Amino acid sequence: MQKQSGRPIDRSKDTAILRAARDILFEHGPQAVTMEAVAARAAVSKATVYARHSDRDQLLRVVVEAESFAMTQALETTPRTAPELTAALMAFVQSLSSFVASKRHLRLMQVMGSSARGMARTRREIYLNGPQQTHHALTAYLASATEAGLIQCPDPAQSAELLLGMLMGLDLVRASYGIPLKPKRIEEKKQHAHFIVTAFLALHERQAGRVGG
Repeated sequence: MQKQSGRPIDRSKDTAILRAARDILFEHGPQAVTMEAVAARAAVSKATVYARHSDRDQLLRVVVEAESFAMTQALETTPRTAPELTAALMAFVQSLSSFVASKRHLRLMQVMGSSARGMARTRREIYLNGPQQTHHALTAYLASATEAGLIQCPDPAQSAELLLGMLMGLDLVRASYGIPLKPKRIEEKKQHAHFIVTAFLALHERQAGRVGG
């Protein structure tokens, strides 16, 4: 076997770069995510950032995709039983609800609403790799649950959009107006998720059974 030449890739730098880009994105908005700013925050050279990401748009896509994946991890496994389905939906709803109500997301929404030059393209890229990707993951999950006979979703994409609308509620409207959200305790978050998932399953003929407390 031929040996690879050169130094091994330092994965810690990959992590530092993505964390730096993520922090800048949620603190100051996408326009502030420059290769120079990310390099400075990650304590690496600009050449190191470019060695891993061709440009800022590609770096932003990776960051947003990672955020979306973190919130949809509970949907990665095809459900085999009703309890597995309800548990996965509960975990997904709690994760996404916490993100939507977080200060970092509220700040991002405010910045994204600005009319800064070039923001339209950036908004589209973030939407495609964030919210739309999340919708696709939920659609695929509901389709697999329907095939398994655990729930009735004749149109999984429509059902996925319904669930997303239910869990976001007025939070996005409040965010667009800059109104701070009252932090929820852990138990309140669980109760909120329980209410949403129970209502969602009831609308789909309760095929998935009861949601555990």
